Amino acid sequence: MLHFRNIEIDDYEKVSQLMKQSSIENCEHCFATMLVWSKRYNIQIAVEETTVFMRSFGKEHIWYLYPRGEMDKKQAIEKILRDADGRKISIYGIDETNAIFLQENFSQVFDVAEDSNGSDYIYKREDLAVLPGKNYQKKRNHVSRFIRENPDYSFIRITSNNTHTAKMFISHWFHRYNSEKSWDLFSEQQGIMLLLDNFDKLELMGAMIETEGRIVALSIAAPINERMVDVLVEKAWHDVNGAYAIINRDFAANCFSGYQLINREDDMGMENLRKAKMSYFPCEIRKKYLAQTR
Repeated sequence: MLHFRNIEIDDYEKVSQLMKQSSIENCEHCFATMLVWSKRYNIQIAVEETTVFMRSFGKEHIWYLYPRGEMDKKQAIEKILRDADGRKISIYGIDETNAIFLQENFSQVFDVAEDSNGSDYIYKREDLAVLPGKNYQKKRNHVSRFIRENPDYSFIRITSNNTHTAKMFISHWFHRYNSEKSWDLFSEQQGIMLLLDNFDKLELMGAMIETEGRIVALSIAAPINERMVDVLVEKAWHDVNGAYAIINRDFAANCFSGYQLINREDDMGMENLRKAKMSYFPCEIRKKYLAQTR
């Protein structure tokens, strides 16, 4: 029987190592990403036989993250079924290999389909750091305009010594752009603050752009494994020309030298996000799948 409890900061060391050992590179399988949304979705965790299980409760379904670890796959899925105790199940964060496994071994239990709004956008680190060639001309123009209008700008790495500055920027950003008091945005703000409160413990990478004495952009990332990093936070003032472009480029150039790939997560089915992510020419749009009980 799985013993679920609320996810906690102290889970990081053990859980992140188990996740990194897996071949799955979806953004949902990054501990820090789950932590950001833990308040929004009341994410619970269970660790058994060096395998990580996560769940949350929706209106109609219990949502389980596809389990990661050394447990036999069939055994792990059967544990999820027993935990649900007859209630409807949705399993998310499934890569193609494990989608095929579910279709071959649990076809009588689950309908497995592509999660059309859940695909991760994957980029080569060098592309985002250098912005090479004709494809990136518009992005280089945005960067050039920012530098031209802000010649004194500074790139600042986030450390435990300046997280108070980062938290102040995040507070101001959400105050300005969450005027309708959206619970989704409020819970995201709580999650980001949790990351900043535990920045060193979670082994995060982060950066800010400062110009004329004020922060205009911020980004936070966490490693998924040894070759891929997940950018899970990127915020900038919308009225500062090129602020998003400069934090994107400089973060990749200065903080990700040990990684080959950058995961900029999914677009959540939002057209504006899809266009923004496509404008950086991903090297891969990695499909993910959803399994739901019949």
